[in-house]
Amino acid sequence: MSFVRFIEGHSRTILVVAFALALGGAIAAFSLAVGLFPQVTFPRIRITVDAGDRPADQMALMVTRKVEEAVRQIPGVQDRKSSSSCGSAEHSVDFGWGRDMIAATLNVNAALQSILPQLPKETQFIVKRMDPNVFTIIAYSLTSDTLSPVDLKDIAL
Repeated sequence: MSFVRFIEGHSRTILVVAFALALGGAIAAFSLAVGLFPQVTFPRIRITVDAGDRPADQMALMVTRKVEEAVRQIPGVQDRKSSSSCGSAEHSVDFGWGRDMIAATLNVNAALQSILPQLPKETQFIVKRMDPNVFTIIAYSLTSDTLSPVDLKDIAL
């Protein structure tokens, strides 16, 4: 019974606190930023190199290795991964969290421009920052023991 008396004695205070909390919640709900993707700057840069119709072993020797060496010289690089295929190479360059990725992108571009004369003539490259608007956040893969890849693509679409 003492709890009921407490509530009866402080009913105005409880109503004022409840109203203040509701008002604060309403203000917070309308002032929160809303967006499709969060504002996240991932510390990763992706480099795509195209060098014509060269076989993968020549790409690895003539292009991929030189790009890796150039990227290795950039300050703040923590990890690099690359893969070579017929006529192209993909590089992922990881930097530390909190790094200025605009400056890092400019550094990567400058490093690649400096080695461009050493690469085959038709070599072109694209440098992109990891961004939720550019890169996929999540990907799904369908596999089956009975269906063909074409059927799986039809199901996915």
